[in-house]
Amino acid sequence: MSEKILVKDLQKLDPGSELVHLFELEYVKGSFIYFHAGLDDDLTPIQFRDYDSPSTVRTYVALPAQFKGVEIKNDGAIARPELSIGNALTVFSDAVGSIDYQKLLGLKIIRRTTLKKYLHGEASETNPPTEYPRAIYIMDRVKARSKAVVVIECVAPFDLENIRLPARNVLPDRCPFVYQGAGEHKQVHEKAQSGCTWHLEGKHKTISSVLADGTEYTVYVNIDDEYVVPSTTSFTTYSSGSISNNAYYKTTSSLTKYAANGTSSVVTVNNYWQATTGTSSPGTPSDTNSNFKRVRVFSAYSHGTEYFAYSDDRHNDYVTFTDNVATSHTNGKTLLWKVKAPNKNSAPDYLSENWVKGDGCSKRLDGCKMRFGFQPISSGTASSTGKAKPTTEATLPFGGFPAAKAFS
Repeated sequence: MSEKILVKDLQKLDPGSELVHLFELEYVKGSFIYFHAGLDDDLTPIQFRDYDSPSTVRTYVALPAQFKGVEIKNDGAIARPELSIGNALTVFSDAVGSIDYQKLLGLKIIRRTTLKKYLHGEASETNPPTEYPRAIYIMDRVKARSKAVVVIECVAPFDLENIRLPARNVLPDRCPFVYQGAGEHKQVHEKAQSGCTWHLEGKHKTISSVLADGTEYTVYVNIDDEYVVPSTTSFTTYSSGSISNNAYYKTTSSLTKYAANGTSSVVTVNNYWQATTGTSSPGTPSDTNSNFKRVRVFSAYSHGTEYFAYSDDRHNDYVTFTDNVATSHTNGKTLLWKVKAPNKNSAPDYLSENWVKGDGCSKRLDGCKMRFGFQPISSGTASSTGKAKPTTEATLPFGGFPAAKAFS
């Protein structure tokens, strides 16, 4: 009935009132923030009756927000509106408190539309409220984020674009799971994105019947299936002679180094190795010599230190960095990063052009084995690095196994 009243109003030459858009943003499952984009120059809060409980009056605060791209059509792609909230780190946070925007994904944004004269306290107010059908969308991804604005792309609940048939493809040597999609770092209310349970910070407790000791280790593996170990690890310069199983060695080679000021130079770099066996005649360390496995090293990020890139980007610097941005979904977490472009005084961040995540999955079985089959050299010591060869006793959540745990 209320919709018919609005239609009659808008069919008039002068509806007698301006159109008002009200927004209800779900920031935690079942909890909403109520706001509007302002009425002309009036930025005072406005009130409107609740949709489900008309006896309840909701207060909508004015925020610098824009919701564009809403359209209804019977052909072509389904619209993906964008919610832009200006000055998000101050005005928005001051109004509703600190919010991790990544945790909004998968939750609802509701747009309610009415005329100003039907708001609570106006002469034409009705109970239940007079309004157009609500537009309900799901916040799908953070499209852009800066100190000035955050832009969230939304999808209709019935948008089938992200539904794939068949729901899962099983490949014999590749894992289809989203890396760390179901790790322990996920909050209770967050929806798991895959069957991969690897922790965001690389935290791991050995799980084989022989090695389980209750100790939590930190394990970093890069996208090339190489362990990344602390730069404080002791490496022996190798030229010839016998090697000891799981011991660390280093050799040198020449590469071009690129600095933050745009200059380059040919330098000597270290190549780091771990022995996979003990033998008196191991041969020269190389990626094709099965007696050695290459490892990388990391240091803690230090503001003011210059970080370099190389002609072989596998040698680019690795660092660990603890995020301290309150609104970030990684706040307080220590992650491994790798230099993408040489830089100085540029802290690692997902939006940075200078850094990429250093802990990445190759999607191969080896990558899964190195993580979940991790064997500490010094069992019970949390800072211990791992043996060159992972255990074969660990159960692997590898998505490439046809009988692996189903995940929708």
